[in-house]
Amino acid sequence: MGVTIKDVARETNLAISTISKYLNGGKVRKKNQKVIEDAIRKLNYTPNGMARGLRSSRTYRVGLIMGNNTNAHSSTLLKEIENRMRERGYFLIFLNNDYCVPRQTEEYVDFLVENGVDGMIITTIGKDLDYIRRAREADIPVVIMEECHTAVDTDCVQVDCTGGAYEVIEHLIKAGHRRIAAINGMDESQTAIERKKGYLRVMEDYGIPVNEDYMIQGDYKSESGYLGMKELWQRKERPTAVFAANYNTCIGVMEAVYELGIKVPEELSIVCFDDFELSVMVRPKLTAVCQPLTEMADAACELLIRRMNGDYDDYPRRIRLKPECIYRDSVLHMCGSPSKNGNKECRKKTDRDCGMIEKGK
Repeated sequence: MGVTIKDVARETNLAISTISKYLNGGKVRKKNQKVIEDAIRKLNYTPNGMARGLRSSRTYRVGLIMGNNTNAHSSTLLKEIENRMRERGYFLIFLNNDYCVPRQTEEYVDFLVENGVDGMIITTIGKDLDYIRRAREADIPVVIMEECHTAVDTDCVQVDCTGGAYEVIEHLIKAGHRRIAAINGMDESQTAIERKKGYLRVMEDYGIPVNEDYMIQGDYKSESGYLGMKELWQRKERPTAVFAANYNTCIGVMEAVYELGIKVPEELSIVCFDDFELSVMVRPKLTAVCQPLTEMADAACELLIRRMNGDYDDYPRRIRLKPECIYRDSVLHMCGSPSKNGNKECRKKTDRDCGMIEKGK
């Protein structure tokens, strides 16, 4: 295998971003310049042709680092971003980020810096975002999408996850539910933190005590939804409603529901954050929070293109988009009078019965 920029970094004890900046025509300290040149000669390193060019000579390539593109959410964003960039004359380099692999995002950023891109769109989790500094030092603009930590000083496009979760759970409360469970995402994810915050905030606002037995820690994967639903149904006092924190979680919840023979919404109301094919394919159709993915992709691409063209007038900019709650058949409205079997939460009617949704939606 040939000598890479990582080998030069090890030889010089300098950051890859510093070496890349020098190779791309950027200014570095004179002592660093000499160390880099000496290492290049010693190792016989030949820089990539694209990365060696001056930054004024565009590559017309943009890097996209994002989670698993096999799920509906990521694949939709990937398609929209690729279309927008292609329309503007850019080729997209997609790198599939596995959140479980440590330092993978950093390695991907180093790869993109070394091989030459004009900009990056990144969605990743965690607070350690040192890789943004590496890209900046190489004069490569970065737009963070979705997982925008408040401590990070960079451009960001995200959805109001707190507001979306608040609205759909408030809908459950207004329908008469008090025993509301939540199967959440991983603690490292900012979107999961915000959705959990929406749940806690609306429960507090309506004076409903949070039952810790109804708070299930998940990881945004279908298995956690499946296991979480099974765990909830073993509770002595079962919940009357459950909030699935994302689409994959909801798939697992629905699998467990059918396996356990739970009647929806008669025995359990279900709402989900994310609205895809599953929502209208299952029976009953699911009430869900719909994220504006096309708008998110458009905003991220337009913002990155502005930065790549040198427009930093409003840097750093945070764009926060509003989701929409789509009401369907999976929530049962309940009256306050006791039922024949003594259950204080007598089931009454669905959103459709209440006229909250149009027929056929």
